[in-house]
Amino acid sequence: MAREKREWHPNFVEYMDFIVQHPTYSGLPIKQRDDGSWSWIAAATTSIGKQRKAWCEQKAQALGIPIEAGVYAKVMLEIHPTKQKVCQTCGNEMSLYYLYPSANFIKALQKKFNVTYSEIDCIYDIWDDLLQKGFSNHQVAKFLIEKGKLPLSSQTASQDEVINALESLCRYQGKKILSPGAMSNFPDRFDGFHTYNRCCRAIQDKGRSKENLKSYTKDRRAYEYLSDGNIHAANSFMGSKFFAGTTADHIGPISLGFVHDPRYLQPMYGSDNSTKRDRLQFVDIEKIIDIENKTNIYPISQHSSLLWEYIKENYQKHPEIIETTYRNALKQNMANFMYILAKILTQCGAKGASVLEQIFLAPKYTYFNYSYEFNENGEIIKQTPRHFTQRSANEYERYKRIAFEAIHDYATKENRNTKPSLDNADLVSLSLLCQDITNDGPLPIIKDKIFELFQVIQRKIIRTF
Repeated sequence: MAREKREWHPNFVEYMDFIVQHPTYSGLPIKQRDDGSWSWIAAATTSIGKQRKAWCEQKAQALGIPIEAGVYAKVMLEIHPTKQKVCQTCGNEMSLYYLYPSANFIKALQKKFNVTYSEIDCIYDIWDDLLQKGFSNHQVAKFLIEKGKLPLSSQTASQDEVINALESLCRYQGKKILSPGAMSNFPDRFDGFHTYNRCCRAIQDKGRSKENLKSYTKDRRAYEYLSDGNIHAANSFMGSKFFAGTTADHIGPISLGFVHDPRYLQPMYGSDNSTKRDRLQFVDIEKIIDIENKTNIYPISQHSSLLWEYIKENYQKHPEIIETTYRNALKQNMANFMYILAKILTQCGAKGASVLEQIFLAPKYTYFNYSYEFNENGEIIKQTPRHFTQRSANEYERYKRIAFEAIHDYATKENRNTKPSLDNADLVSLSLLCQDITNDGPLPIIKDKIFELFQVIQRKIIRTF
């Protein structure tokens, strides 16, 4: 019986073109078929396979890597231009570093922290997620250091130092804690790695369990809601000594549109935080206004600003409707916001994704370039350029991935508690906006139209009060 031909995802086809044409791989043998596609796979025993091995050994000598067991894997990782590989099955990217938890390590995390992760959750995301769940930086670092028996102090070691040490231990000493996004496979694959990533191993490798992949979690709420604010500083502050023994509470819930910024975080015991959830209370509004006046840091994301200004002017007159009418209005506005982003992303494709990234994500990228020190109020008292390693340099990509996944999830989820409330005029405006994006309209004009639509929708909500 003829073997079924696998369909390769368009993203992987683009990835192949990028890799083959990259100067790093100049001279590495590969054939191009009559239809223009690449003969990516070549068995080690074939002429092409042998030529690839000889090419790689020459690279090893140039790089000073000993020609011994494991040399091909070391060389192909070292020369890979992005250290991120696209999956041939689903088209998603994963790191080539050992950054993804093993099944046993997932069980250890669940036992220690009562959390559930999967084999495709990045250890950086897991660490940050644990901080958002109220665990301290010291607790997370201590757990990982003990698991790896690392010669580091949980009191002083940074996230990068702990993860880099753990990654090296797993890669070079065979510790079964973390695994790579794609396994080495040279010379069979041109880039030196399996065509399918860890994310689709359960599909391509029938011996793998699917259960761990079903639990894939995306609890990075600030990224999901595309929150304004210094999001990296907020994540850092949440893991600081100021929250020892407590959890970090957003005074203004980010699920209602408020910013993810260190100035608007406060310590709160876990049980109280769970009770509060996304409630909006009189005392919270008072605190938010006080912080805004002191710091001049705007407390809510731009897409919800008109509602916030209205609430500020009227909450003292009608305190009885804060936890109902005002909260529901902010929640409704967030549903409308996510609906608009989802329409842009699904109807405008790559152009829509580019516009959303430039407007909502790129302005925040600069925050990740620094390390911060804080006072007890979350005010930044020192900012220094951040030291990036190759393994932590993909943080922007993780931010973008989580944000876009959240938008896609919103677009496909049918049982939402709060439905979007756009009327026919709003939908027409959104359709015209999508046409402008598809036709490569000027970004400043498109941005103005997006936020104009947000304002129109907010005014309609306000008129219902």
